[in-house]
Amino acid sequence: MSHSYTNNHVHVVYSTANREDLIPPEFEKRLYSFVAEIGREHKIPLLAAGGMPNHSHLLFLLPPTMKLADAVNKFKANSSRFLNKEGIEFNWQKG
Repeated sequence: MSHSYTNNHVHVVYSTANREDLIPPEFEKRLYSFVAEIGREHKIPLLAAGGMPNHSHLLFLLPPTMKLADAVNKFKANSSRFLNKEGIEFNWQKG
């Protein structure tokens, strides 16, 4: 019987709209805690998350059954919704 093993480490960097400083430094810890929760909820193991006021870095293990675009979309859409609910007018860069 054959077995397969995948270990897809992905480092993604994505920017805020127009590279504006939209992520308040005092809010980063809450944001990346929420991003970790997004990963747990969607079974995408998040290894590291951080960034600057105008961009974010994520390092995660891409599940073999998930498209990369779908994984990134889950992180971007849910984190954007979270920031807007917290009263921060926010958008990620398109694409």
